[in-house]
Amino acid sequence: MEQTENKSNPSGRSTSVISKLGSIVLLSSCFVLGSLLIVTFGVSCTALYYAINKRFKENSETPAADFFRSYRENLVQGIVLTVFLICYLGGAGFFLYYSLFGLNKTPPPGWCLPVAVFLLIPSFFVTMFTFPYLARFKNTVKGTIFHSFTFSMMYLGHNVIMWILFLASVALVILFPPFVLIVPFVCGFFCWKLCEPDFNYARLLKDKREHPEKYQSEQPQDDEDEWISTMRDY
Repeated sequence: MEQTENKSNPSGRSTSVISKLGSIVLLSSCFVLGSLLIVTFGVSCTALYYAINKRFKENSETPAADFFRSYRENLVQGIVLTVFLICYLGGAGFFLYYSLFGLNKTPPPGWCLPVAVFLLIPSFFVTMFTFPYLARFKNTVKGTIFHSFTFSMMYLGHNVIMWILFLASVALVILFPPFVLIVPFVCGFFCWKLCEPDFNYARLLKDKREHPEKYQSEQPQDDEDEWISTMRDY
């Protein structure tokens, strides 16, 4: 019925397309505005994820208001997490540079490169899930980092894809600056599509742990008990 109505009402379909395009540009612009200070980059990531979820899961018609609501609510914790990740990545990145090229024409010791690579591994398993997690759940900074790491380990493929999306987005914006009005939304949308099933499954595990009587007729999964234990503080 809905498809028939759309075909017979091209004006309504055009309005819907324009509305979606407007949301893309509006949320991307909000993201850029919110990221003018480097330390608020993570806050903008969180707010963008929240607004996309409200727009496409709850059919919200106020994307800008949703963005800035989440921005205000997560400002302090988002800045703390952003500063932590910047400092860690900056330190580990500098050490990697030193391991590869040395300083003042002095070659680094041989053990530096393996250590530098090892130091970068935690950031790989934490960064991509941190701000989507912050957008959807309330937790401490320590809890957010721990659960982001857990999600990245559980869904390694999704983590890798999000890294590719992020790096490709950065490259596109650098090469074609006008894309900044589209790329943040597109990257955020695909990350949302990847993360939401993972978060929903975590909620299911939590509900099964807290209300086992609702699932007594179901057959237990092999890895369920392990992940329920892992997510016990979720």
